[in-house]
Amino acid sequence: MTVTTAAPPATLLRPQPIGVFDGPAGLILVPAGDGVADLLGDLARGQVPREWPAAAAPLALALAGETDAALAALGGAACDRVNRLVLQPTPEHLQDAREAAAGSAELQAVVAAAAFAAGLDDRPPALEGAAGEFGTLAATVRASDALAAGDRRGAVPWLERACLLAAGVGPALEGRALAALAELRHRVEGPTLEVASAYEAAEHALAPTGLDVLRAEVRLQRAGVLHELSAEQPGLLVQAVRLYQSALIVLEEAEHPESFAFANMNIGLAMLAMPAVQASDQVRLGVAVQSLRAALRVYTRESHPAEWSSGRLNLANALQYLPSRHREDNLAEAVEIYEELLEVRSPQDDPAAYARVLANQANALAHLGMFAPAQEQYGEARTWFARLGDADAVGVIDEQLAAIATQPSRNGGSP
Repeated sequence: MTVTTAAPPATLLRPQPIGVFDGPAGLILVPAGDGVADLLGDLARGQVPREWPAAAAPLALALAGETDAALAALGGAACDRVNRLVLQPTPEHLQDAREAAAGSAELQAVVAAAAFAAGLDDRPPALEGAAGEFGTLAATVRASDALAAGDRRGAVPWLERACLLAAGVGPALEGRALAALAELRHRVEGPTLEVASAYEAAEHALAPTGLDVLRAEVRLQRAGVLHELSAEQPGLLVQAVRLYQSALIVLEEAEHPESFAFANMNIGLAMLAMPAVQASDQVRLGVAVQSLRAALRVYTRESHPAEWSSGRLNLANALQYLPSRHREDNLAEAVEIYEELLEVRSPQDDPAAYARVLANQANALAHLGMFAPAQEQYGEARTWFARLGDADAVGVIDEQLAAIATQPSRNGGSP
């Protein structure tokens, strides 16, 4: 990053990059200066330059996490005094920023938002007189205030207003506002086709921007909605998988581990949920295993116990039926995974889940020809299912035990 040095003037050009970035950088103002007009046009499209004009030095440094240097780059102009509050929110800086912002609804909106975010004032910014990116900021903070109070539905109209105000500012801000609205509607309404369409609208708005990661995250959320809906509309499952895979082009494991794992886990689950109807299903099971293994590089027993447990269980289930020249190795690995899960799953906390793991392990043991331990595990699973009154599960186990009884040889060894 290269930043030239000069004293920035105080005049503001529009649109300002308010709300384009996360954290304090999303509230930094850029005064007029050489190269600023072009810069602001790029930032409105979510494109960050390699070289920054002198007037934008505080923003460039804030984005790089160099807060002290950003503070040192500030002068005494009105926008500098507001930026000082953003970067170092103190009561003294708040008072100074308020004086600097007097007579400007735009600057007052930034001051109010910064003070509210820092807990220096419990009043969110007013919308009166604040248009464009500044009105979007005020409406977004109002939505956040409603959410903090537990009023999700009350936050929706504020974000809807933010989207309208952002529409003429630039695709980056509009896309961010639409993405926030889609996420909120998802939380309020649950998975619906309308929510999926809201995510798609945000994706479309972000298409001409440089915010590729945000767009991929939005695509991931849309895939998740369609995946949930596929329980009632199976045709949506293929579309969800394609969206997951498309998002993974951008969301790499090293840089975005949580999203990478989420996408891979759900690809694996979706592949396993698809009905087996043709020869290509063998490939599908292979993809499921690969995807689950990728997710489990991130989801560890220590860091993500619930996701790890779910992923390991589904991996073991997939390994049982994976066509391969290494079938015995796959079955042996499945048995080991089930044993691992039995160590962390409590029959007292969730007896049905515990019994299913026992039955699955018994099935893998039987496929390996290890009938004595298979019978033992089936027997314990049957006991739990009987206690739960699950007659169907008991019946299935009885059929499996009867099939084992017909086998000419019983190997009681360990895998």
